[in-house]
Amino acid sequence: MIFERPTAEVLHNESDVEQKLLYPLLAADMPTGLAHDPADIHTKANVRKFIIGKGSDQKSYFPDYIIARSGFPIVVAEAKAPGSDLGEAYREARLYAAELNSQFDSGVQPISKLIATDGLSLHAGPADHAEPKYVLRLEDLDIYNDTFAKFAAEFSAHAVDAAFSSLLPLVRTKRFWKPRKLVGGVAFQREEVGMNSFGATISADFSHIFNPLTLEDRNFVARHGYISSKRRERYIEPIDRIIRASTPASETRSKTLEDTAAPLEIVKVLRGSRQLEHQVMLIVGSAGAGKTTFIDHLREKALPADVRLKTVWLHIDMNPAPISRSEIYDWLRGQIVDSCKAVDPQTDFDELDTIKNVHAAQVTQFRKGTGRLYEGNKETWNIKLAEHLEHTLRDKHTVAQNHTVYCSSNRGKLLIIVLDNCDKRLRDEQLLMFEAAQWIQREFKALVVLPLREETYDNHHSEPPLDTALKDLVFRIEPPLFQRILQSRVQLAVKANSADGKKTLRYELPNGMHVDYPASDQAYYLSSILRSVFEHDMHVRRLIVGLAGRNMRRAMEIFIEFCTSGHIGEDHILKMVQSEGQYVLPLSLVTTVLLRSNLRFYDSDRAYLKNLYAASELDQHPSFFARLLMLKWLDEKSNQIGPQRLKGYVNVRQMRSELSRFGVDHTVFFRELETLARGFCILSEDFRTANLADDDLIALAPAGRVHLQICSDTYYLAAIAEDTWFRDQALAEAIAERIKNSSQHYSPRTAMHNARACLNELAHIRQSESKAYNAVFQDNRFDNMTDLTKAQTTLGAFERSLVTGPWVGADTRYPENTIHQGRVVNRTRYGVFVDLEQGVTGLIHSSNIQGDHFNASEYAIGADIRVKVLDIDHLARRMSLVHASDETALEKCWGK
Repeated sequence: MIFERPTAEVLHNESDVEQKLLYPLLAADMPTGLAHDPADIHTKANVRKFIIGKGSDQKSYFPDYIIARSGFPIVVAEAKAPGSDLGEAYREARLYAAELNSQFDSGVQPISKLIATDGLSLHAGPADHAEPKYVLRLEDLDIYNDTFAKFAAEFSAHAVDAAFSSLLPLVRTKRFWKPRKLVGGVAFQREEVGMNSFGATISADFSHIFNPLTLEDRNFVARHGYISSKRRERYIEPIDRIIRASTPASETRSKTLEDTAAPLEIVKVLRGSRQLEHQVMLIVGSAGAGKTTFIDHLREKALPADVRLKTVWLHIDMNPAPISRSEIYDWLRGQIVDSCKAVDPQTDFDELDTIKNVHAAQVTQFRKGTGRLYEGNKETWNIKLAEHLEHTLRDKHTVAQNHTVYCSSNRGKLLIIVLDNCDKRLRDEQLLMFEAAQWIQREFKALVVLPLREETYDNHHSEPPLDTALKDLVFRIEPPLFQRILQSRVQLAVKANSADGKKTLRYELPNGMHVDYPASDQAYYLSSILRSVFEHDMHVRRLIVGLAGRNMRRAMEIFIEFCTSGHIGEDHILKMVQSEGQYVLPLSLVTTVLLRSNLRFYDSDRAYLKNLYAASELDQHPSFFARLLMLKWLDEKSNQIGPQRLKGYVNVRQMRSELSRFGVDHTVFFRELETLARGFCILSEDFRTANLADDDLIALAPAGRVHLQICSDTYYLAAIAEDTWFRDQALAEAIAERIKNSSQHYSPRTAMHNARACLNELAHIRQSESKAYNAVFQDNRFDNMTDLTKAQTTLGAFERSLVTGPWVGADTRYPENTIHQGRVVNRTRYGVFVDLEQGVTGLIHSSNIQGDHFNASEYAIGADIRVKVLDIDHLARRMSLVHASDETALEKCWGK
């Protein structure tokens, strides 16, 4: 944007000066303007008011604009009506800057630049100078004016960046520590627990059931394990309702199937008298909702026999399809020919008579036409026919058309061409697939069935090319309940297992030994895993379903990874087998598997559940709450109608501007935005996860809501503590020490300590960030958006489940190296027992006592005594003390 200097005649009041001169000057590109990103320019509608001046001059004041970097204010800009006292305006801006700077720590004065203008003149200079350094008239605001050029150089975005960089040494933590990086070398940090070979064997043996890829496997599942989705059963659980709310359907533009097991709505269409050739039918549903499985079920089982006999189905996998309009049609011609041959495997399509039959129209054309000229010479006639057929075979389009006629129309059947797996593509690519379906519709006598992602249809059904879709040929399916799919697939696996008879399998123990077991034990394993998922239904099923959204395919992938995780050790496998599938994995183990998959140490980049408090230690100003703020902000907008009338979708530029107030740098913003998009927490309107820009539309995805729900969970906080940068080295090292020990790494005790350490660190960071935010803004919005109360309450409840009575919270009341008043309650040969409060007793060990404690008056039972806490383990109800007045003992303990 180029700054176009307004004339004095159009500047009538303060609003004109603000909107026609000052803001355009701040935001316009160099060299005509100062090139500040609009997201960094905060308006008076949000900034905090201060009382400035003294005595009768005292007034409540806030400027028109504050320009900030990473939440720190750098420039105050003030606009006044033409003819105002600009000297007074500059003085007020300077007083405001001084008041705002006083809100920060001593020595930290972020505001260093002032601008004031009445439209006719402009004053600018350092905030700590009484007089402006630059005084420019309106006509001086020109790139050829030397004073303006100097002013622009000193107040440009680049200059503000430099001012912020000079501020960083005063406000930025110099070094951070991440516990996972303190446990050992890179190889150890990335150590995998591997897959348990028992579960891996199951995954391999039953992959055709849990993840069917071939048409044969898909048909098997469609015939024997299809789970319907019935309207009355949908979205009865809270997580299901949340997921459904994320993707509102355009019901008036489609028919939702009442029961996908018996899709009477589609059967009626296929059985009716309506001409279906040269038509497109859309099957609309979420990604992974089972559209492909439904079509397989429709073809294999749901269609009545009379309808099935009158149809021929071609399935074209669109995954490898080119996305270029110049290439896709030739590719489709080849796929149609190959598919026609595949549905008639008994026919040799290379045999001459078959070639003549397939291209009968061209043979007849030759016979009736030029072929009559050669009827007297059989040999010449055959040569010319061969030339005619060779010419036909070079025409890919005619070849494809002839094959479709041969395998369907000539046999009195309706050809149905299914373009499968289109919904895995980006939005624009899906729309191209619809154009391809329209092309097939025009060029071939067939009904084209196109599975389409519902977001694409709902958001663009009234725009070309989707506006041509006939709504009575648009059918919507909803995903079935995950638990029913899972139960069905497990039952199929158990049946397949039973068919193997006395087959013997083998799995490997961690020590390298092998254990042989009957195949029937696999059924017990699957049954126990299934029980574990539903025993902890409030936690586990909702996590899996929420992380997958409505993508049941992704949910099954998560389940398979769960089954094969090496965190499920041989002791648990043995219990599953011995209990014949009745054993339920403990919740702590289930949560460990979901959080870490096959990793020993939690790594957000490789986990399904992302660290919402992640930051990069390399950033100028690490933003530990950026991801949380993004998801919470989108959650607030989820019920609002956004651009293009899309519910829940917002413009990236709008969110970036809002988060700039919270100190989220623009580079950090886009990096974290794409991280959340790749993690399925945020959905872009065109399904891209990379190179997102200001003009893109985004919405909160179901997995994002799951993250908002679980981010207060103690096990979650304990896991992310391993992969979070700490400002406190001691905290990070303490976590690293706890997780190094594999025997205690995943224990509830370690979870509680690590979660508390993580929360304490986040609370300190939040306090610092809150102070900076509240210095500039008056709405306490940062505090509300980053509230940790729920997490602290959850941690308190978790602690009470491990320890009861007065020892709850004892480690926070009596931290190490603090001195407290106590009372001696007992003396033994081990030492002296001291009550710090009723029920909380510590021990002064005899090795830390000088002389005979049995005869020392200060250790007499009932004596008051001041003690120092050396160590406390409140879960084990143990506390090590030393007499605070015993200097020798203190020095001895200090030396240790």
